Amino acid sequence: MHHHSLDLFISFVEANRIWGYWLLCVAMVFEGELFLTAAGMMVRLHAFDFLDSFIFALSGVLFGDIIWYCVGKELQSRYPHHRITTFVIQRVKRYLPDIESNPFHVIFLSKFLYGMNHSTLVVLGFLKVPFGQFMRVQFMSSFIWTLFFLTIGFIFGSVAITFTNRLRHFMILAFLSLMIIAVIVYIIGQIIEKAEHKHQK
Repeated sequence: MHHHSLDLFISFVEANRIWGYWLLCVAMVFEGELFLTAAGMMVRLHAFDFLDSFIFALSGVLFGDIIWYCVGKELQSRYPHHRITTFVIQRVKRYLPDIESNPFHVIFLSKFLYGMNHSTLVVLGFLKVPFGQFMRVQFMSSFIWTLFFLTIGFIFGSVAITFTNRLRHFMILAFLSLMIIAVIVYIIGQIIEKAEHKHQK
């Protein structure tokens, strides 16, 4: 592959960055860490702007948080004893047994538990945690979380770009970086889960 292929890729992404920002925003409703890390890499390549990426990502995160919270309230209203509702609540309580006694502590922790955040938000809505307080804590934790993973992506992008200027090689390094992030997030989640159970005991 031609050695200018990475420059061509950067030019393409930069020319279509507004679509990239909106994709990032929508992605935040469903999946966070990996998309944020990838966006951080695009910032390092100067294909994305850091502040714009942060604003679009944070907006998507907060919008998604409201959606999942409202899903929980709707479930409580319509299907309070449905087996799916019960399953989700039991799953969240298994990882975060503190959720009823200290929901705002849980809001922050759930951001760093891969695969647990959305179900936790649903349960918080089900438990009718006051929306104003929920959003205040959610905004602070989302701000830190978004900034953290964008920065991690920027750092990994910096490492990758020092090794190659070929698109194929950069993509391989980027993929490996995302896998490393996934493993790190999983390990952090396990540590938090064990600490929570130990604290509960």
